[in-house]
Amino acid sequence: MNTKRYTELFRAEARDRLAEMNTSLLAIERGEGIEHVAELFRAVHTVKGMSAAMGYSSVRDVSHALETLLDLMRREAIAMTPAIIDALFEALDALESAIVAVSNDETSTTDVTAVVAMLESITAEPSTQAEIDLAEMQTMEWPTMRMPTPTPAVQPAIEVPAPTPVARPAITQRSAVASPATLSHAEKTQRSVRVDAERLDNLMNLIGELVIARGRLQEVARKAANPALAEAVLHVGKLIGNLQTEITTARMVPVGQAFERFERMVRDTANSLGKKVVFEILGSDIEVDKSVLDEIGEPVMHLLRNSVDHGVETPQERRAAGKPVVARLTLSASRERSSVVIRVSDDGRGVDVDRVLERARHAGLVDDGWAPVSDAEILSLIARPGFSTTSKVTEISGRGVGLDVVATKVRSLGGAMELSTDAGAGTEIRLELPMTLAIIHALIARSNDEVYALPITHVVETLLVHPDMVRFEDGKEILEVRGQSLPTVRLRERLGHPVRQDRGGHAVVLDLADGRITLVVDEFMGQQEIVVKQFDAARGMPKLFNGATILTNGSPALILDAQGIA
Repeated sequence: MNTKRYTELFRAEARDRLAEMNTSLLAIERGEGIEHVAELFRAVHTVKGMSAAMGYSSVRDVSHALETLLDLMRREAIAMTPAIIDALFEALDALESAIVAVSNDETSTTDVTAVVAMLESITAEPSTQAEIDLAEMQTMEWPTMRMPTPTPAVQPAIEVPAPTPVARPAITQRSAVASPATLSHAEKTQRSVRVDAERLDNLMNLIGELVIARGRLQEVARKAANPALAEAVLHVGKLIGNLQTEITTARMVPVGQAFERFERMVRDTANSLGKKVVFEILGSDIEVDKSVLDEIGEPVMHLLRNSVDHGVETPQERRAAGKPVVARLTLSASRERSSVVIRVSDDGRGVDVDRVLERARHAGLVDDGWAPVSDAEILSLIARPGFSTTSKVTEISGRGVGLDVVATKVRSLGGAMELSTDAGAGTEIRLELPMTLAIIHALIARSNDEVYALPITHVVETLLVHPDMVRFEDGKEILEVRGQSLPTVRLRERLGHPVRQDRGGHAVVLDLADGRITLVVDEFMGQQEIVVKQFDAARGMPKLFNGATILTNGSPALILDAQGIA
């Protein structure tokens, strides 16, 4: 059988089942109930069946050994000890490695003999051999297995032990007659289909071109002054808008799809450091564009590892400080305006400002007499490339790539990062990201006869600059806006163009991670929905742009990066 056409389906389904396995096993470790053993068993059984059908022997062998052990656990024939839990985690890691290997190359084989032998050694006690034989009989993917002749010695093992009153009815009902709720869920499941992400990307690219065409068509209709044409263009514009909404909605996925995998990572990191951490996920149903979700995985992982390593204290330190021995680490998502806000917070020791200053002075980043006066200034130090307060390099930290990676990625997405810390009470890092990266609203600005687009993500207000609003402090231009003195950046200066003699123009107030600033341009020409096109900047080009777009008149324009301008 040619299985190449099914490899992608296997990879997608196995990825989902692996996520279920890790979630269920973490719940088992927390002691949340025996029903999670049944969930884990079903997920392993599904992977075993798929791998057997595809001919992936390494995946099948690990799944079968896991299934045998889990069958004993769900029937309470074997106790759930910490050693067995660790063995299950090790087996899941081996299973994931085997799945990744065959997904990349169908002919590859992973050596799983050690893991299989470890699992078999747990289940190979004489008292449980009859149950093991029965578990093997009940699996349908093994055509070479035969039903043994019943004997009085084996017969008692067939009788399932009396279960708890809560668990058994649910299992019986699922295996016998489906309830209306189950049927309704099945009907909904049948209405959903798997769509390759590349097809969704192609659809988004096409709708982006339609949005550009709509803008140009509207411009032509406005100049033509033809009522019939204007009405037709208006109707077409509404249809394109509805199509854009539907395609954008189809690309929206819950952040929980990315967040769930971090629970295992936090558990393993805490165990390796000898720390006790309760990990909490909030707002997992908040939806963002798939392109954003794909990009935020690595930054969030770095923040969580940083919190466990640097923020959370050891149990002895927490006990001495009068804190609960078990630390709390929270990952949350929420919507604010047109952005999604992700927060990583802990109740640990907070940022050690003295230690940060010591390392910064040693690296020559600050003068001896300088001291931070705000959390934003602390963040600007610890997010420097190569900066680390850990002198010893380990698998977790010490190379100074944590917050630098986060800041760089967030900036490339047009987002912002903020830090708030309280010595002895904990730290929170806030990431504000756009809901989508494909089509955004932007201000169209002119500077020295060139047109640029500025995303409105960080825009607070626009205003006309009068000469009496401008003053200078220590050689730096300040703009007085509603009683506030805001640092000013002139786009002409940043682009290397001569500054206007009258110091006038239009200004926009930007709310950034380091505080508010004003950006002065020659003129704001309006607001427009733009399609973001990625581009490779020329060598030596300043980091002022994060993309390009096509305007309604058909001319190209660079998209300004608010963080880079500041």
